[in-house]
Amino acid sequence: MENLIFSRIDDRLIHGQVCTAWLKSLPTVKHVLVVDDKTAKDPFMGEMFALLIPEHISIEVRTIEEAIKIMKDGLPKPTMMIVKVPDTIKQLVDSGIDIDFLNIGGMGMTAGRKKLFQNISASDAERDIFRELIAKGVKIEVQIIPAAKQTDISKLL
Repeated sequence: MENLIFSRIDDRLIHGQVCTAWLKSLPTVKHVLVVDDKTAKDPFMGEMFALLIPEHISIEVRTIEEAIKIMKDGLPKPTMMIVKVPDTIKQLVDSGIDIDFLNIGGMGMTAGRKKLFQNISASDAERDIFRELIAKGVKIEVQIIPAAKQTDISKLL
């Protein structure tokens, strides 16, 4: 998809690593699109995220449905998309959004998840989603910070 520079799963969404490391390593990014239904309905979180992002980068927090429309209409600026869970990416791809690369940076241990790689955990259903996305041509790599080595997730499933 044109102008989708980087797609990332990070259950913390916007935090120090994203603001200091990732955005600096992706100097062409001019916009951050956070896609999460619950967060999109929380105006306070949107305001907090806006305070964390550098001033020269715009940000919007959208539901999955809103993001599908925005992305189908075309992203107007080079964009970094961040989601909390793999199912969000699956819904976007199933709706016809072309995502060719996915970075996994933060999926903490919760009920039903088992360790996948270092501090990345995934449930059986999430692992199935990764397999399905790979079968659809999405390259998926684990890379927590830009300085870390990229690890192809297909070798971990």
